[in-house]
Amino acid sequence: MKTAGTAALALLLSVGIASAQAPLDTAALAAARFAPVVKVVDTVSSLGPLATVPQTVTLVDLVRYHGHPCDGLVVAAAGIAAGLERLFPGGVVDRTDLVAAANASPCYGDAAAYLTGARARYGTLVIDKGLGDVWILHRRSTGATVRVSLRPGIKPAALPGLESELRSLGCDRPLMARVAALQEELIRRVLATDPAAVFEVAALPAFPYPVAGPRADTLKAGCGPAAPRK
Repeated sequence: MKTAGTAALALLLSVGIASAQAPLDTAALAAARFAPVVKVVDTVSSLGPLATVPQTVTLVDLVRYHGHPCDGLVVAAAGIAAGLERLFPGGVVDRTDLVAAANASPCYGDAAAYLTGARARYGTLVIDKGLGDVWILHRRSTGATVRVSLRPGIKPAALPGLESELRSLGCDRPLMARVAALQEELIRRVLATDPAAVFEVAALPAFPYPVAGPRADTLKAGCGPAAPRK
């Protein structure tokens, strides 16, 4: 005869709650073969020059910023990293030099803001609900612009519809588990595949939105190192 405790455990396992609620191992995701890693530079202060030593941004940093290692964050980070590699072939991304556009997803927007330094309040992060699985990146100093898009067939076909269905329901635990499983499948597929096979990166003639002026905290970026403190 089952006790109340064993019956409850069986119910949890039967609806997949353990997999739906347990967070993914962020460190393990960051160690995946094709996990995005971006080296960046910023100004050393609000009225300072550009830093000379880059910082390294990984999925671990992004998850701390965003809150959880979801499929949207991972996909956006990998796609944006692929676009930044095209714009900065030297390997170090100047986050004071970028303008970006993403859809209205918090996951996509957070990845774009963190990796590019673009901000809605500065007019350098454009939110376009019509972009879908597309990110547009623009480098001011060169005028180069790229359009990064998720290739067809990468995202599980059933995932968008199931996510939409789940949003309209209450705590449908079996559906939560199914959606979580498909999201994890997408995460692992992206991190195990060469970005060139996951994303298409295409040059655009120009950034297709108005470009705001330079950010206030980048006004002295080109001044060179400050004089030593006395």
